[in-house]
Formats: sequence, structure tokens, C-alpha cells
Amino acid sequence: MTIQITEDETEAGGYALIDLGRPLRTPLLSFRRQDVEPRHLGAEGWQPEVAWLAPLSVTERDGRAVARFGPNVVDCIEELVPIEIVAQDGTSFGIVSWPFITPAPAGRGLLAAAPAPAPAPVEVAIPAQPPAEAPAPPAPEPESEPEPAPTRAVRNSLPLAEPVKPPRRAWPMIALPLVVLAAIGGAYMYRDALPDLFGTRPTEPVAPSETVAIPAPPPEAPRLSAAELRQRHARLIEERAAPAAFVALGETALAARQGAAAFRAFEEADPAASADAAWQLARFYDPGTTDAAYRDAARPNTVRAAYYYALWRSRSPRHTDALRGLCEAQGDLAGRDDRLRAFCRP
Repeated sequence: MTIQITEDETEAGGYALIDLGRPLRTPLLSFRRQDVEPRHLGAEGWQPEVAWLAPLSVTERDGRAVARFGPNVVDCIEELVPIEIVAQDGTSFGIVSWPFITPAPAGRGLLAAAPAPAPAPVEVAIPAQPPAEAPAPPAPEPESEPEPAPTRAVRNSLPLAEPVKPPRRAWPMIALPLVVLAAIGGAYMYRDALPDLFGTRPTEPVAPSETVAIPAPPPEAPRLSAAELRQRHARLIEERAAPAAFVALGETALAARQGAAAFRAFEEADPAASADAAWQLARFYDPGTTDAAYRDAARPNTVRAAYYYALWRSRSPRHTDALRGLCEAQGDLAGRDDRLRAFCRP
């Protein structure tokens, strides 16, 4: 049975479960990469001498040993690197193409994003308070003016010099009702003109047909968390979903700014069978990609970007154009790296 390497989902990153496919007789293992020297992984990184590393734990599953390793191994091995795993007794468990494993949040792995530095404290100078000035004397209050005498005198409040004759009192009593009636009639006659005169007439209501309805913006879809995306990913694997379903999950993860979950979904979609998956994986490694969702999940790697572009070079114009632009921008590297030169060859 071949080796199976999966990410330990109980951790935030940097841990992997390695199913060796058979029992493990010795507790120490060696990791040896096949593509470049130095080829042996040690406690301080890659070295020319053989090093034996102890797993954090070893469990048995149906007669197979499952070893658990942490960031000292996971963060040092890049994705797609061929790794041979050998036991201390000389047993070789075979060569496996190392999958993508989310790096430890504070690890030193090749795919881990550098933590942002803490903000430096800022000193704030507080100016000295000026001496308190004596309060100014209150301004003298203006003398109150005497209230004007009422303009209307009560007719019966003053003594009369001489008695009033009855004919002179009758005329005001007759004229007063006439004046009141005239005032009431004038008010009714000009009640419609008064609002226009003083600008208080209410505006005419707008007809329903003239009302312009402004549609409300659609509510923003809630972003999924990393745990929810992992559950969907596991469900699709159990259902043996088509590559298009994993591509859709990867795009959903990108919209949620979960780059690591998107990378795993595109990788599961098989870039050799899906042009969209190959395109997205190439963007993760393309040095020209600046989106934080891509950069937080993988560091730029020109050779790997060229590999994914080249998978669809003869069948997709966008892959062909992107590969040509990448090779032109990295001409110096293509002259030194044989693999990149092979990908860039027309």
C-alpha cells in the first residue's frame, strides 16, 4: 500500500498524519528528497548527512502505522517534492509526492506568511496647562426698561368728567357687531390667498406613478470560516464529487479570503484534468500575483507557476499567454534553471 499524507485538521496548520501503509518496527524515520542536494532533512533543516527524526505520536489503523509530525518537518518540505521515507532499520516505505499542508501560523515553513510586526508605542506630549486667570468681573446687566403702559384703556376705569348721553353710547354698540361680521367675511374670502402670501401652503403630493423607487443593494453573502470550508471539502471527497465541484469550492474559499482552503480544493480538482484548477494553482505561485488571499497561502515560485501554465499551454490561450509573459519576465532564471527552460521552450 502506498504512503498517504493528510493534514491534521485538529491543528491550525503545520501538522501532518503520515499513513505508512504497513507496521513501523522502529520509532525513527528519515525524510530524503530526490530532486536536489542536500537531500536529508534534519533538526535544523536540509543537510548532507542522514538524520533520524522521531514522530510526535504513532497510532495503529488496521495494521498500518500512522505517524504524526509537526512544523519541524511539515514546514520544511515544499509541495510536489518527491520524498522517500525510510525507517531506521533500513525499511523504505516508498517515494511520495509531498502534498500541500497548511504551514504553522508562527512557523518557519516555506509557505508560512511572515507575521506582521507589532506597532511601536507612540509617546504623546501633553502641553502644560497655562496658569488659571482670575475670572473677569461679570458685565453689568442692562437696566430694565419700564414696561410701556397699555395702549388700550379700559373705558370704565377712568372717571368721566361729565355724564354721557345715551345717544352717544348707542352708536359704538351698533358699529361693533358690523365690524366683527366684516372681519369674519374677509377672513373667509382670503383664506386661500393667505398661504400663498406667507409661503405656508403645503406642497401637492406626488402621484404614485411619478415616484422613483430606488432598489436596496443586495445583502452581502456571509463568508465561510476555515472550519466550514474543511467540512465541505471532506463531504465532497466522501461523495467522490466531480472536479467542477472542487473548483467551485475553491472559488468560494477565495471569496472568503481563505487561501489555504482554496489551494487544497483546486489541487483536489486535478489540474491536469481541469483548466480552471491549473490556472488557479499557477496564480498561487506566479510572482506577479499580489492578491493577499493567494500570497498568504503560498510563496512565489516561478518554476511551479510555469509547470501549471504549461499543463494547458497547447489547449488554452490564457495559459499560453500567461506562460509567455512569465518566461519573458524571468528570462535570467530560465537561463539557469533547466526545468524552467523546458517549460518556456516554444
